[in-house]
Amino acid sequence: MSDMLSIGSSALLAYRTALNVVSQNIANANTPGYSRQRVDLQGVPGVTLPNGTVGNGVQVQSVQRLSSGFLQQQLVTDDSGYNRISTYQTFAAQADSLLSDSNAGLAQPLQQFFSALNGLASTPSSTATRQALLSGAQSLSATFNGLQQQLGSLDNQISSGVTTTVSQINGYAAQLAQLNVGISQATAQGNGQPPNELLDQRDQLLRNIGSAVGISTTTAADGSVNVFLANGQALVLGGSANKLSVQSDSFGENQDIVLDSGGSKSVITSQLSGGSLGGLLDARREVVDPAINQLGQLATTLASAVNAQHAKGMDQYGQLGGAFFTPPTVAVSASSANTGGGSVAASVADTSQLTASDYLASYNGSSWTLTDRSTGASVALSGAGTAASPLTGAGLSLVISGTPAAGDQFLVQPTHFAAANLQVAITDPSRIAAASPVQTSAGSANSGSATIGAAQVTDAGNGNLLNTSTILFTSAATYTINGGAPNTYTSGGSIGVNGVQVQISGTPAAGDSFTLSANKAGSGDSSNAQLLAGISSKTLLDGGLNTLSSSNAALVSKVGAQAQQAQAQLGAETSIRNNDQAQRDSASGVNLDEEAANMMQFQQAYQAAAQVIAASNTLFNSLLSALRA
Repeated sequence: MSDMLSIGSSALLAYRTALNVVSQNIANANTPGYSRQRVDLQGVPGVTLPNGTVGNGVQVQSVQRLSSGFLQQQLVTDDSGYNRISTYQTFAAQADSLLSDSNAGLAQPLQQFFSALNGLASTPSSTATRQALLSGAQSLSATFNGLQQQLGSLDNQISSGVTTTVSQINGYAAQLAQLNVGISQATAQGNGQPPNELLDQRDQLLRNIGSAVGISTTTAADGSVNVFLANGQALVLGGSANKLSVQSDSFGENQDIVLDSGGSKSVITSQLSGGSLGGLLDARREVVDPAINQLGQLATTLASAVNAQHAKGMDQYGQLGGAFFTPPTVAVSASSANTGGGSVAASVADTSQLTASDYLASYNGSSWTLTDRSTGASVALSGAGTAASPLTGAGLSLVISGTPAAGDQFLVQPTHFAAANLQVAITDPSRIAAASPVQTSAGSANSGSATIGAAQVTDAGNGNLLNTSTILFTSAATYTINGGAPNTYTSGGSIGVNGVQVQISGTPAAGDSFTLSANKAGSGDSSNAQLLAGISSKTLLDGGLNTLSSSNAALVSKVGAQAQQAQAQLGAETSIRNNDQAQRDSASGVNLDEEAANMMQFQQAYQAAAQVIAASNTLFNSLLSALRA
């Protein structure tokens, strides 16, 4: 009867453990990362008798955690990809909404500005028309300023997000290192049996880290896990965790992510990918910073073109035109690692060759190189770097002063701050140079059919610009300028005089003359206003490929495409993650209906085992009573 008692007792203990496991499953049905557990039972080896073997009951072989290592790793990868594109899409959508908005975007104020210039060309003497042009210019500059501010706000949000995410990663890594120690100890103390709840916590932490940044993992024999960042840098090794930190780069402009591994620090910004941190860095590099630079390229080109043409005109006071817009400046930052005493002054030399990139000017001890930071491509330079012969390349002019040392570097940002700095330089409507400073007239005694067009200033700095000049035809095929040497005449050809260019068309007669003289103050001439309005149709950007409007449209289209592609990728990543999560839940999740059935099954088995013990007790008591009789 003692064997029966032992068998019943073993069953009672085994099914109590089974009920405990079912209870644990039910209790954690909604716990994130919890993996369903299952009791594995096995019979206790019995005693061999002459007529067979009689068993000795049941025992718990193990409490198994139903988890797939493959699915777990796949979910870490899924979380990393999903969070990366979700973060990227958020910022791309915001930038797209900002640039494409009909009220906040650049298209409408740009069109209104040139419409106002066309209005000035029609009625150059009208104060109201001139004031409308100034209002349109101020609205345009305010739009540039506002867009830069809003894009800068997105950049600040990214910076804040990077700092917060790095702090989260450090917290998760420290927790995982502590958990690794607990798992290793529990595994050793449990005779190799895995500590299921700790393993669930470990897997959830891995998902948390993967959601923040792309990682890879390896598992040690003691159950601890090692975590590596995208390019193999160790974040967690067993019970120790390395720390990430955020610091400004050597130019004080951008954020660098630094890994501190046992006191050895290395910048790993460009090597990180995946997770929300990767999404933040990608959004800054691919969307926000390029949009800011392209916006600045537009502002710089607009200011340069308008100012250059405005300087060739005459205002209502009889003065040559000054700057219409405050010209944006090129920002230059010296590296904190520089050891020499040199400096670099940069300016825009050719807006048609200007790009929306930042550049790195580097000195090797004997020569300078200019590198595009976005592509890594080297830019060909010419010149000596002096004020008389500046280094030129990529539409820039660089003047070197002082004594740089080998290895010194300078960050050159031609357009990054231009949109924020664009301002209207004129406040007096009468200062708008709508007229040409030089007027043309035909001699009253001319007998030929030749006519002269309006004068176009080619060199506003020419000292003889406003001097009177006479073009006299000595024959139908030749002419002189101010009595000089004869020149061959071609109908419709350009004739240059004292920084001015004119065209004479038709057939002149010998003795015909044309005069170029200074225009009068308050003139109703609109020659320069017409040329200013014509800037809208000139292909001034990207090597002569785009107008101001088409370049803005290209910017809006590019950011819009990035937002759409990100949205499509987000949908795909969502579907992949949901499918893998469903597989994981199917394999490892708790099904309450199934657990309820298991509970009833184990409860009945437990009650039956109790009955076995009760029967054993009854039989044993009966035997004792028989022996006493």
